[in-house]
Amino acid sequence: MNKFIIVLITVFLASGSAFPLDIELTGEIKTGLFFEEREHDGTTYSHARIHNNDGDSGSSEGRLRIGFNLQMEDFGIRTRFDQHNFSRGTSVNDRNITKVVIDYAYAYGYLFDRQFKISAGLLGESPWGSGGPEIFRELEYTVNNDPITGLRFEWMPNFLPGLNLGFVFNRDDDSMPAGAKEYFGDMFMESVVGIAYEHDFFALSFAYRFDRDVDSPAAVVTGSKLVYRVEERILGKLLPGMSISANGYGEGLNAEGRKGSGRSTPGFLQNWLYIHYDPDFCSAGINAGYRDGFILNEQKFEFNPFFYYKLFGLFSVGLMAGIEIGFNNGKSFDDIFYNFWFIEPQVNINISSNFYAALLYRYTEGSYETENAKFRNKDQTTHWFNLRLCYTF
Repeated sequence: MNKFIIVLITVFLASGSAFPLDIELTGEIKTGLFFEEREHDGTTYSHARIHNNDGDSGSSEGRLRIGFNLQMEDFGIRTRFDQHNFSRGTSVNDRNITKVVIDYAYAYGYLFDRQFKISAGLLGESPWGSGGPEIFRELEYTVNNDPITGLRFEWMPNFLPGLNLGFVFNRDDDSMPAGAKEYFGDMFMESVVGIAYEHDFFALSFAYRFDRDVDSPAAVVTGSKLVYRVEERILGKLLPGMSISANGYGEGLNAEGRKGSGRSTPGFLQNWLYIHYDPDFCSAGINAGYRDGFILNEQKFEFNPFFYYKLFGLFSVGLMAGIEIGFNNGKSFDDIFYNFWFIEPQVNINISSNFYAALLYRYTEGSYETENAKFRNKDQTTHWFNLRLCYTF
């Protein structure tokens, strides 16, 4: 696959003298200094390391992300690579920790006055993804979040600008039974259908992934999946900086009773609601999340208000707070099996338009109250400091 990408890029560069060629390089580098001290069941744990702990930086030292976009008229190539650890481990078990992750690598072309688009390769950048900030999911990946080789077809009719309808032919997202043959119809069993529509007053997207009935004994039976996103855009016109949106992700929607290993993924649906106000002088809002595990009858709720005051376009200072509660009506847990709250003051410095540093402190307190003896009534208190550095290009 890497040789194939290199050949395609070489062909595009060689043809640049004959046809207009647009080349774009994008990326970001995230790192920082991190210290954590956790008190759990009368024992104190602490550690310090190089890390950007913003929830979107990968493991260990942080993340290096680079994207290459090459376009020649109606044809192009898009790739993105992620590096989640900048150093090589010293032990045998750590030696592969620095491998580069390919987020996606595909070629595309527009047809019929850009009303039709075909993409082929390791797919990503789905027009029907859930988007962020708390959830960013696509359906063209395996159960291990690796991109899948497939064909994506999108229809964007001129008579209704903003509409995108399409589907994806995938290969399977997990292993098949030993000795089993793959047939052309298997791609239909793993296909994705999607719809997105953008308007001046609102935007929405929805995608659904089907799943075949049988996986190998080594597979994790995931069931079908869905993602969605909705946005309103009227309030922003009346009150600049105001926005309301929601997104969600579901998995294992038909996993109960499936054939295979019996290690079915418990079905769940995760939803987030975002109410944000971001004028020139401040940034404020509420992020609220709700997760419903409808097979295990398990629910989780998060509520995170925040407020940051902006100073001279160079600094912002403020805090985020939040609560997280998990409750269950089944037989494995008490009604409430964990309950945490936190407060997080932050100072942010915009060193340039594409480089910032942030200093944060978070205090978290709560407890687990499950029937599992290992975590029965286990109180936890956590302090952590994080100096974050981020450079984008």
